[in-house]
Amino acid sequence: MGRSIVCQESLDKPWKRSLIWCHEESFKVLKRKKGKGNILGLSLDRRMLEKAKLGASFELKTDVLSNMDSLMLLQLNYVHMKGSYENFPRELRALCMHGFPLKSIPSNLPMKNLVALDLSYSNIESFVGCDSNPQRREKRQKLDGSCLKEKR
Repeated sequence: MGRSIVCQESLDKPWKRSLIWCHEESFKVLKRKKGKGNILGLSLDRRMLEKAKLGASFELKTDVLSNMDSLMLLQLNYVHMKGSYENFPRELRALCMHGFPLKSIPSNLPMKNLVALDLSYSNIESFVGCDSNPQRREKRQKLDGSCLKEKR
């Protein structure tokens, strides 16, 4: 019922909806850079695009999210992002990026408002650059999550 209500916001223009959960529509919105400040949630799983045979061998630039000021829920599973993370939406509350390809969380990823972070099945090895405490910096090889305490 909720999905049909959201679809009624704009039947033929998904970028005008508040939530986009259809992977094909999410892909088109991001690829065409149509996302604006009205989108609250977006979900994209590259594996679902491969199943739909939409040519999902793609890499998105991080700046495709820069205009989505109101985005609070973002799921980008197995999506490779290229570029600086400093223009990621600052209002993000939940970020899910299964299969995140980088070995550390980018230091310029805005995490001030982040409540949930799910990087399952990713290549994360350390939280380099998260902590300013020199004693903890020596423990960068350990994945203990201590650097996120300040940014919860």
